[in-house]
This record gives sequence, C-alpha cells and structure tokens, in this order.
Amino acid sequence: MVQPTRLFIISLCMILSCIALAGSASAAVEVYNSSIEMGNGYQINNYVIDVTDVFVSANSASFYVYEQNKEVKNILLNTGDFFEFDFEGRGKVKVTLRTVSSGIIPRAGVSIVLSNYNYQSLYKNDIVNGGHEFATYSGTPELRMSKTIDKSEIGVGDIVRVTVTVENVGDDKAVDVIFQDPQQARFLLYETFVTHSGQTTVDVGESKTLYVYQLKATEAGTYTLSPTTASFSNTAGQKFPLASSNSPVVTVGASEDLVNAELEVTTILDRYAVSRNEDIQGTIRIKNTGDAPATGVTVSVQVPDGMELIGSSDIETISGVPTIYLESFGVQQEREFSFTLKPQEVGTYTLSVQNSYRFNNGVDAQLQQVSSSSVTENIYVSKGKYDYLFEQPIYVYLVPLLIIGLIAGWIYYRHKQYKF
Repeated sequence: MVQPTRLFIISLCMILSCIALAGSASAAVEVYNSSIEMGNGYQINNYVIDVTDVFVSANSASFYVYEQNKEVKNILLNTGDFFEFDFEGRGKVKVTLRTVSSGIIPRAGVSIVLSNYNYQSLYKNDIVNGGHEFATYSGTPELRMSKTIDKSEIGVGDIVRVTVTVENVGDDKAVDVIFQDPQQARFLLYETFVTHSGQTTVDVGESKTLYVYQLKATEAGTYTLSPTTASFSNTAGQKFPLASSNSPVVTVGASEDLVNAELEVTTILDRYAVSRNEDIQGTIRIKNTGDAPATGVTVSVQVPDGMELIGSSDIETISGVPTIYLESFGVQQEREFSFTLKPQEVGTYTLSVQNSYRFNNGVDAQLQQVSSSSVTENIYVSKGKYDYLFEQPIYVYLVPLLIIGLIAGWIYYRHKQYKF
C-alpha cells in the first residue's frame, strides 16, 4: 500500500514537471507557416527575409536577409533544407523551405521559427509586399530641447520669462515622453502661461512649446537655470537616454530688501523597480529655506492608475487626491511625511507632486502665490513571483489533477481488493 505522504510527493513532482514543460514550450515559436510570393519578403522587427527567386523545376529558392536595408545573409535552399541567423543579438531565426509551387508568380512555402526570444517583444511580424525596400523600420527619435530667457541681467524682485521648446530631429516618433522641469532655487514661480504634464508623443519633425513661465528673483547672484529633461522611447518600445536642454545663466543684481518663503518639496522612494503588490516606501520632505514664513501650504500627490497610496495620519484625501495641508510653515522649518505605494498592475509609472503656498515678501501689499510641480523617476513594476501560475493555460493544471485523480482511484481500488 502506498503511503499518503509518498503519494503527495509523487503528485507534486508531476505537477511541477508539467508546469516546467509548459513554460519551456514557449522557447521556440513558429511565427509563420505559409507561402510567400517571389519578390516579397517577411519582416520580423527590423529584419526582412526576402524570397528573391523560386526555381520550381529545381525544387529550390533563394533567400536574402536584411537588417534595416543592410544585407546580412543570402542562401539558396532546396526543399526540406533550412538556414538560421542571429536575431537582435539574443534570439535565433530558423527558415525552412517546405515547398515550391508555380503560378502567375512562383511561390515558396516557408516555415519561420523564432527561438530564445520573448515573443511579446515583437512589434512587427508580417508579409512585406515588394521585399525589404518597402519595409518600415523603427528608427531613433532625437529630442532637441531649448530653454531661453528674455533677459539675462535683472535685479532682486524683477521678473525673467522662461520658454522651453522641443523638436524631434530624429527619424522616428518619440513616444511615452515625460518632461521634467525642475524648480529653480533662488527664484519664485511668479506666473505660468504654458505648462505640460503627463506622457505625450513628439512626431518626426514636430516642434512644441512645453513651458512658458515667469520667475521672480529673490536673491542677488549669478545663477545657472536647471535644464529641462525628457525620458522617451521609440515606436518599437526601445528606451533612450534622457534628453536635456541647455542651461541659461541669469545674473541678479542687488535691489530692494525682499523676503520670501522658499519651500523645497522632495519626494524620495526607497526603490524604483518592484514586483506587483510589493510595497514601496516613500517620503515627502518639505523644508522652508527662505527668510519668510509660508501660509496655506498644500502638497498634493497625483497617484497613477494601477497604484495605490497608503498615507499616514498627516496625509488626507481631498476630492480623491492624497493631500498634505499646513496652515503655516516657519522659516527653516522642516517636516517629513511617510507613505506606502502599493503597485497593483504591471507597467511603468511616475509619481507627480504639486505644491502651492503664499507668503508676504515685505514689499508688496498682496500675498505672493507660488506653485510648482515635480515628477519622480520612472517606477518599473514587473510581474509578481507567482503571477505566471495564473497565466498558464487551464490544461496545465487540469492534466496533473486528472493524473492524480486516476492514481488515487487506482490505489483506492487496489486497497479495496487487498482488504478482502
């Protein structure tokens, strides 16, 4: 008689083996199995396999492989033969000539198998009429950003106008573009005319005005304005290094004795790459580095869909937005507010923080209003440790359970026989 513990161990091993076999089956994928007319090609991402000639009487066909119009291989195959080539430095493509057939235009029956590559990463996978010369390839977007000022010499309390533009001078559209324009130290955001937030796209040759705003100088000195940066990808989903604007220099001369409240609002996360449902610990740090107290301080956190913010008692939800509100905030005062982010969906996210406050500059009768925003670096959320179990086909689980049921039934049947 088989002991229950041993039966359980055998069954568990069978389940794990079935799941492992199901996972390994995705290592090689047949992306195409049909015929291609002579003169046409088949495109896989930036690679095109051209069928240049079909020789029906000789049961053969010739193939040329191109990577973005650059020839990487050419070969003549007989039916039943195959050739292989490396794909994007990590995968491999196997092309088999299965049949040749005549007609108005001869055709080659072809099987194309892709191995050692994540099939979900394919962004182009189709017939190209006319071959590689008519293929559309993913290119390289190039964002050229410019930050300009209307004057480079001002006095304390004076206004300088800042304009930020971007132009895509590359050969592909820039997608998932996120611009970041840092708050300027020793300046107050006086008035905003044009602003930009969230993700956007910049087409090839397109030019955009991203920001137009005025800064009020609060302290004498020579200052280099921080550059505006942009993270972006191409249409194939490939990420590129940050693009950055120039950094204009502003010289501020001594003027009236103004005072100001200058709040530095910094968002710090303990990590930027996590698995789904893993917690991210965050801190919002607020510090008044100016020489006047601030009033009506409001800091709101824009949490993207797919993530949840669990705040402390000092972070309340106002109109659905997690918000920190401080009636007053003194000179050199500093506070920290901790929170937890719980990513619920796989994806790439950013956390946007907006703040506003008022203060008396000691000169103007009216309180000065200041507002600014900042965006964290990209937060990458991947699948959880056990998510893959829910992605397996139902038969992966049903087949082992059926086998276990049959084994258990047989053991029970034999047990009944021997019992008597």
